[in-house]
Amino acid sequence: MNKHMKSGHSQWIVPFAVQLIPGGLFTIGVLFLKESPRWLVTRGRHHEALQNLCWLRKLTPEDTYIIEEMNMIDIQIEHDRDAVGGGYFAPFRQLFSQWHLVSRLLIVTSLFMWQNSSGINAVNYFSPTIFKSIGVGGDASLLTTGVFGVIKTVGALIWAFLIIDRFGRRRVLIVGAIGEAFSMYYIGAYNKIADPQNNPVPAGQPQPRGGTAAMAFFYIWTLFYGFSWNGTPWVVCAEVFPGTIRTVAQMCAAASNWLWNFVIARSTEYMFRDVSTLLLLFFPLQ
Repeated sequence: MNKHMKSGHSQWIVPFAVQLIPGGLFTIGVLFLKESPRWLVTRGRHHEALQNLCWLRKLTPEDTYIIEEMNMIDIQIEHDRDAVGGGYFAPFRQLFSQWHLVSRLLIVTSLFMWQNSSGINAVNYFSPTIFKSIGVGGDASLLTTGVFGVIKTVGALIWAFLIIDRFGRRRVLIVGAIGEAFSMYYIGAYNKIADPQNNPVPAGQPQPRGGTAAMAFFYIWTLFYGFSWNGTPWVVCAEVFPGTIRTVAQMCAAASNWLWNFVIARSTEYMFRDVSTLLLLFFPLQ
């Protein structure tokens, strides 16, 4: 779009609209999605639950597997009701009335705070500006943004299939945090010392070695993030809570993720201008 379209509103709206294609396909798919058998059982709709479970498993209601799974669902839901009581707010009371569960919730929600504080959404939303700050501008910054997305995706796939269940959760988070911190430290030091944004490289001249190293460390940071903090907080959240309150805990974790996503996205632009303006953003003068 940057190369072949005239500068203007369409140059922004066309690539944005392309993202509606997978979203539209997802919406169409949801229209044909069967309701969860477990949720139907919680609402007393056992016949529909049995039908949907048979559809999912491609088995008949008389099949031994279907009978055993329906019995297990009934037993689990009855156990959950006995543990927390009935009613919509029962899981909330169970979660927030016991300190050991609240402490787990604080750990999980703080993981999403640190995940977003690593800078991932600042890069997602402001990558061309960030690359410009280390001396990569124009079409090169857009290409670099694309490469960043590819590396993050590859890292996430390696994390899912080769790392998370082999090395655990805590060790993966620690190693990822150390690798990300060291990479960002170099990039920050290079920006401070070389100030590439105010000392651009003349046209036709090669990128300084320090700038090349900064780009390399940016990709190293992306790999460390993909290998660790990209998905591990979600795994921890899914594993540390009992099934009786897991849905409520997952809701709080997701809310924490989007809250810190908003904070980082809202503040990054001001940080590029002047970190002190963040005070005015959140505490405006009257």
